[in-house]
Amino acid sequence: MSNMSFSSMIRELRSLRDNGAAAYAVHYACQSFYRLPSEPPAVSAITFSGVFSSATKVYSVMDRQEAGERYVLESFYSFLREHEDARLIHWNMNSADFGFQALANRYARVLGKEPPSTHADGRLIDLDEVIGLGYGRDFAEHPRLINLARLNDFKTQYFLSGSEEADLFEKQEHARIRRSVSEKCAVLVFLTKRLVDGTLETRHGGQRLDFADSSIDSVAVVVALGSRMLDVERQLKNRHDSRPTITVQDEYDAQDLLNALLRVFFGDIRREEWSPSYAGGSSRIDFVLPQYRLAIELKYARKSMTSKDLGEQLLVDISKYKAHASVRHLVCLVFDHLGELNNPRGIEDDLSKPCEGLAVTVRIFDR
Repeated sequence: MSNMSFSSMIRELRSLRDNGAAAYAVHYACQSFYRLPSEPPAVSAITFSGVFSSATKVYSVMDRQEAGERYVLESFYSFLREHEDARLIHWNMNSADFGFQALANRYARVLGKEPPSTHADGRLIDLDEVIGLGYGRDFAEHPRLINLARLNDFKTQYFLSGSEEADLFEKQEHARIRRSVSEKCAVLVFLTKRLVDGTLETRHGGQRLDFADSSIDSVAVVVALGSRMLDVERQLKNRHDSRPTITVQDEYDAQDLLNALLRVFFGDIRREEWSPSYAGGSSRIDFVLPQYRLAIELKYARKSMTSKDLGEQLLVDISKYKAHASVRHLVCLVFDHLGELNNPRGIEDDLSKPCEGLAVTVRIFDR
């Protein structure tokens, strides 16, 4: 899969969806890797969930206590044999410690023979790798799976970390492990569907929009328009016959110009929606793109504005937008073409991070 491009992976996934082909998310839980380092970790539960169907299979040691782990491993390979043409979508199941090879090693250890079948590498899809190809490896904070789920409004109830599952394994609390593994599989299904539909939201990227027969990131479009604002301002000054034009002198002029540029790509653009009350007052949002769940905050640096002032303003904005029901990503565009602000890259790095489920992108244009 590593040799395939992001666009080709999306085409393959959409083809699976449109043709009704078999595709399953798979995940499992095991004891700690460090409990018995000389042998593969024991397995507690394995789940398969249909990505484009409602089929779900859960195998847990608690389901057949007399057979225990042997039942889980045999059921896993029986499922693979019965669905050998299916695509399997997983999350980092690539290593000898955790993944398909680890399961094969554990099967050989418990049953004393090689597993009856394996799944061809070409039918395995690492969702973490696919998303990284399209959105960059920092698409979510670590741990990426749970944080990406939260960015996309998946309400987790039973989700446990790998270490938490390992601790429960030692306590023989396999019912809780079973629920966690099943929910993780549901997360994989949910994120795969969002990825295929173009509605996946990441730490730095938004939902995708169709433009000129291509699918492009809505957040990247907004940031690119911001980066071209100065060029557009300068071009507008050079009108035929010195005819009147817009001159960008403050934040309101910049808003008008950006509004015009946004309309090349976006149809539904809403100006200055009232945001929910915050700290005893209320404020306006410069732009909301409801179809893409984006808010755009525009600021124009002045001589009186310090880096500290800007940082404090943006923190207040972020706190307000967290409560806006139709906004999941806030893009803050700061125009500082005269270089009034100190350490603009530091401000971007400090503030461009998720905040309680709201993704935030800050870009300062100072050159």
